[in-house]
Amino acid sequence: MAEERKRTRNGVGIGIALGLPFGAVIGMLLFDNIAIGTALGLVFGLTIGAAVDARTAATSDDETEERP
Repeated sequence: MAEERKRTRNGVGIGIALGLPFGAVIGMLLFDNIAIGTALGLVFGLTIGAAVDARTAATSDDETEERP
């Protein structure tokens, strides 16, 4: 039989990768300072990424408990 492949996803990494450039753009547009925007993007990226990781971990734990 075919082995199940476990899909791993790193929400924190994705959050950082998306938060930094979006924060930089917002920082340039709103604050006229790229450093402030980058810092805010990093914070929001980490927060959203950690929330996504926690949510997917909770759902994957529920699915593994149901299997015999």
